[in-house]
Amino acid sequence: MSGTTVFRAADRFVDAQLWWVASELCRRHSRLRIRELAHDELGTFIEVVSWPDVSELRIGFSRVSGIRILGHDDFAVTPTELLEVASPHAVLKAVEAEHGIGGPGRFPPTTRETIGYRAIAYVLGTMVNSRHSWTVRGERPEDPSVVHGGAWLSPVRGWPSIPQLREQWAIDAAHDALYNKAPAHAWLLMRDLEVVGLFDLHGRVHLATASRDLFAAHRASGSDIAQAVVWALGSHMRL
Repeated sequence: MSGTTVFRAADRFVDAQLWWVASELCRRHSRLRIRELAHDELGTFIEVVSWPDVSELRIGFSRVSGIRILGHDDFAVTPTELLEVASPHAVLKAVEAEHGIGGPGRFPPTTRETIGYRAIAYVLGTMVNSRHSWTVRGERPEDPSVVHGGAWLSPVRGWPSIPQLREQWAIDAAHDALYNKAPAHAWLLMRDLEVVGLFDLHGRVHLATASRDLFAAHRASGSDIAQAVVWALGSHMRL
């Protein structure tokens, strides 16, 4: 459409594929978690890490540089390559093989910790043709603890289920369990500049009117992520 010979995929397509691969890595390997980082050159990006010992594995997912594994400088999947490949499963397996983490011995179940990652990936993939911009904002290392909140969480402070969620975070923090569990505990799903939902690591999605048990819905649907997400978000997923 632009008349140029240089192809650059729209961010929404790249984001959807990056999140799918990242979420599947976490589903397939239970010790992996996702965190969001900000960099002067890369902008905001996500990173799959082994947790709590990040030295074991760090894989970056960026709109700019694609997929890169820390310590494996010769390996990269560019954004263009990510969209050209016939199946994203091939990318997933290539990342596992390059790092040496390997594939899981059996098909692992989705957990309360990973259902949110999969739901985010599903939404981003489903809404690529929406007239709205669908993005995610996650907790970053420089943010105040979710126990104390922060400016980035201000849009959800008045939601009815948030006080109980913050109380649970405080209990976990008091027992030194909060950040031993994961580096990021809240992910905001945004339609344009409007926050639609907050995914936590307890298998729930919080909305302006209530919270929904996404994990329970996933189990009740026979492990159908599409049914679970549509039930949880409903009319919020408007094209």
